[in-house]
Amino acid sequence: HGVIMANAATLGGHVRLEDGVIMGGLSGVHQFCRVGRQAFIAGGAVVVMDVSPFSTVQGDRASLKGLNIEGLRRSGMPQETIAGLKKAFRILFRSGLALEEGLKRTREQVGGVPEVDYLMDFLAGSRRGITR
Repeated sequence: HGVIMANAATLGGHVRLEDGVIMGGLSGVHQFCRVGRQAFIAGGAVVVMDVSPFSTVQGDRASLKGLNIEGLRRSGMPQETIAGLKKAFRILFRSGLALEEGLKRTREQVGGVPEVDYLMDFLAGSRRGITR
């Protein structure tokens, strides 16, 4: 899978980029941040907190725009898995729940889907906070 970085994308020290990350031109990631698998960082985005797997972020202080649906489709991810991730994203990022409660509810409703479980583990392991 690897990582795709456009010209002039910048990484601070000790940044962790997981497989399939795409960084747009003139984007940057602050030191010690993690960027989860198949995340898309839009051009010009400035990332100062961890970026959730399978997400799209943009903006001067990057904010979550949603699930990277096009990237997931292009990678051949099954539609059932994408549906599970959509439901997880709604619970975790759009319901207004605190992270712990969102993780609990997601585990109850969508747990067992490997990609959703990976997403929840990533979020639970964040030390810098999550881009929302």
